[in-house]
Amino acid sequence: MNALLLVILSSVSVPDSVVVFPDRAQVTRTTQVQCGARVPVMFENLPPVATQDSFRATLKGEGAIDGLRAELISREKEYSEKAAAVRTQLEALNVQIENLTDQYTAVQAQQRANQKYNDVATSMISRELADTPNTKTWSQALDGTMNSSFAAAKQSSELSSKLRALRLEHEELARQSQELAYASARRSWSVEVLVTCPAGKPAELSLTYLVGGTGWVPEYEARANENDNSVELSTWATLQQGTGEDWNQVELALSTATPSLNATPPQLKVLQLSGYDKGPEKKMLVRRDEYVERAQAGSGEIADRPSGGLVAREQGISVQLQVPEKARVPGDSAPVRLFVGKSKLKAKFELRSAPRALPAAFRVAELNNTGAWPLLPGRLDAFRSTGLVGRYVLERVPQGGLFTLTFGIEDSLRVKRTIVEELKKDTGLFNDKKRFTYAYKFDVANYGKQPVTLTLAEQLPVSELADIAVSVGEKTTAGYAMNKDDGIAKWNVPLKPGEKKTVDLNFRVDVPNTYDLGGL
Repeated sequence: MNALLLVILSSVSVPDSVVVFPDRAQVTRTTQVQCGARVPVMFENLPPVATQDSFRATLKGEGAIDGLRAELISREKEYSEKAAAVRTQLEALNVQIENLTDQYTAVQAQQRANQKYNDVATSMISRELADTPNTKTWSQALDGTMNSSFAAAKQSSELSSKLRALRLEHEELARQSQELAYASARRSWSVEVLVTCPAGKPAELSLTYLVGGTGWVPEYEARANENDNSVELSTWATLQQGTGEDWNQVELALSTATPSLNATPPQLKVLQLSGYDKGPEKKMLVRRDEYVERAQAGSGEIADRPSGGLVAREQGISVQLQVPEKARVPGDSAPVRLFVGKSKLKAKFELRSAPRALPAAFRVAELNNTGAWPLLPGRLDAFRSTGLVGRYVLERVPQGGLFTLTFGIEDSLRVKRTIVEELKKDTGLFNDKKRFTYAYKFDVANYGKQPVTLTLAEQLPVSELADIAVSVGEKTTAGYAMNKDDGIAKWNVPLKPGEKKTVDLNFRVDVPNTYDLGGL
């Protein structure tokens, strides 16, 4: 009897905690066990999307797990009594509706008959108006017809109201019958765990399992605060799960790990080189555009505890983010947006412009991810004091890595790029070289009320060959910094309110005539 009672009590367990991965979730159910020898504990109605080989049982306290058995069973027996009761109610309701419909039809016929009698009486009275009418007789006839019509109308209204109520009840029972039929056709996991622990002592038994059809994606809100050179980065998560099992008031954690990725390291294969004799060819000058990305190395200054209640637990190369409040996530794939936490990051703000790509000035912030976890790719909403200024995708940022956030175009600054010269001509003692000469002018103006410094960037070609030289001309405005790896020259241009300035760039490319220029 005790074992049977234990089975019944333990079968009503619900999810207590969930760890959501980007492509699946680990669900934990917990129940109290009254100890004994080989006590069977049942966990029923587990979602059918649970992976069979993922069921794991753990016992907190003294004792051991003697065995675990999982079975995918139909729920037809569970819902058969409810379905039969609903069918019985529907049958009884159909009889009532049929009887009321017959009564309503009879009343409608009586109303039509009363109307005919009333029409006949009215016609006869009209004929007798020329003679001496019998007012008393006709008055009694009209009163009788009218009273009969009123009674029929009242009865018709009452019957119509009852029919509407019964039909609404019938629709609700029919809906319940369909739901029960659907539920009874579904299958669910039933897991039996055998527990042995000291008799008379309570213990806590937990069952964990993996389910598919779930996942989460991060979303961010970045709010710039230029007064104290900081950015408040809030992290949100959008969850969806279609397991059919509602997660009500569960402790929720979000993991950055992806279990479905192949963990097998790649193997290098043999590279074979072969060749054949070929006559001498003329070198060809080609253009190759490459995006140069600098490594995002951390500064080493990792915060011990981020602000805003963001709690992260290390898991080797991944972390778990603990949602601060218990959450409810329905099992019908409806998206749920949950607040995870926020961090206040130090930032270096500056105004940048790359007129070659877009003649505008952008306000950007350089930051270091001093939070307790790497930032996963996700949508980011950027805010300034004026409100929302941009929406874009934040790429993955490692823990301690440098990254850049943009906070929209600065409308008070104007930038214009003008082509002054793009020329090709022969040079050298014997005209053995081709020289490409380029000259550009950049006009910048500050129409704001505050002095600013604009970082102006322009890209120069980078030569990969020793006999092709790229050099900066003498007319180039001084004060620039050149990065030799990517060929980007930058000027820091201070601008007072209402001030305009011009920046010049001149450079040349010398190429031997032995190269086929390919139409350049």
